Amino acid sequence: MNYTYFWLTSGLACLFALVLLSTATCLFLVRRLDVLSHAHDATEQRVIQLAYELRRLEHLAGQIERRRASGSSYGEGRDRDAEDDSPPAALISVPDLGVEGGADDAAGFAEKHHEIWTLVEAGRTPGEIALATGRPIGQVELIVGLYRQHQASHLQGRHDGPA
Repeated sequence: MNYTYFWLTSGLACLFALVLLSTATCLFLVRRLDVLSHAHDATEQRVIQLAYELRRLEHLAGQIERRRASGSSYGEGRDRDAEDDSPPAALISVPDLGVEGGADDAAGFAEKHHEIWTLVEAGRTPGEIALATGRPIGQVELIVGLYRQHQASHLQGRHDGPA
């Protein structure tokens, strides 16, 4: 029996298996390196974003400290040293639709908020109206209250009229 061919073929088979195994290992390592590289890039981008946000927050904190040190309030920059005993300006003007001269106010108000008044007349709740119109619930409740005030004074006026 010829053992040289046996040893030659078995040696070549082992070399082929070794080359195949090393190639598979290299491919695995390349794929793993690619995953780690992507993770490193994502981490680096997140660190850059966090550094930017940190600078922005430090800038805002500096502005707040400067405002606090100068004594000015947010938004208006009013001087606290100025003595002003006048009452603060009203944030919203609420018409009184129940008085006799309020008819012009009521007409203008009804025209401006026709959609809400129509929904109130249809029996919808302020929550439903707020969802339907996209307005804040507080604003809708104010308009509904003014509508009811107007209706109450309007109906009261009809019953108190000349007999």
